[in-house]
Amino acid sequence: MKARSLTSRSKGFTLIEVLVVIAIIALLAGVSYSIYSHATETAARTRCTDNLRRISDWGKEFAGQNGGKLPSSGMKDSLLSARECRNWWDALAPIVNAEQPDLIARNDKEPNMLPDTFRCTADKRPEILAAEDTNLPASPDTISYTSWLDNRKGRPMNVARGQALRGKPWISDGIPIDGRSVITEQDFEEIVVPALERHQGGIMVLYADGKISAVEDPTFEKVTKDS
Repeated sequence: MKARSLTSRSKGFTLIEVLVVIAIIALLAGVSYSIYSHATETAARTRCTDNLRRISDWGKEFAGQNGGKLPSSGMKDSLLSARECRNWWDALAPIVNAEQPDLIARNDKEPNMLPDTFRCTADKRPEILAAEDTNLPASPDTISYTSWLDNRKGRPMNVARGQALRGKPWISDGIPIDGRSVITEQDFEEIVVPALERHQGGIMVLYADGKISAVEDPTFEKVTKDS
């Protein structure tokens, strides 16, 4: 009887040990995943920051050629001779591809080819994941960023010289819609909100003054609060 009792206690103790080990493994796995997820997100935000910084440089060059204007999707205001374009990236294409003229569309029916600077590494849409080249035909399906500047008729689609630039969003993470900028809360819901999954609920924003910021849990008012 004593032998049986000892055996029973031994088995019970062994089971507890196994459960403790399983709990420790689960805890370590959770910590490892958290560290990996944080590192992955940090890398994605760093890449997005680099992309937006380069886009900002191209935007400054565009503004220098167009009376201080920055490009916006659906541009309708022809003040100061800025070229009209349906989408902001098409306005930048000639500058981006200045050394690669073969990448610029030869007519209105052909899309410009643009590099992966215009794509977020956390953008998992099929057209981007399936890409085998760093240059892709530019379209709302292959561009990861959207414009925010007011493109309505009679409103400059830029922040003109002399006007305060601080706090005016120009480009941010988004799922672009052909010919549209983020001007209203509805635009925000339809264009920006679908991209919140990329950066764990935040978005990367390039402001018209060149500032780049990660906005956590963004709302339309939060992104534009200082504009």
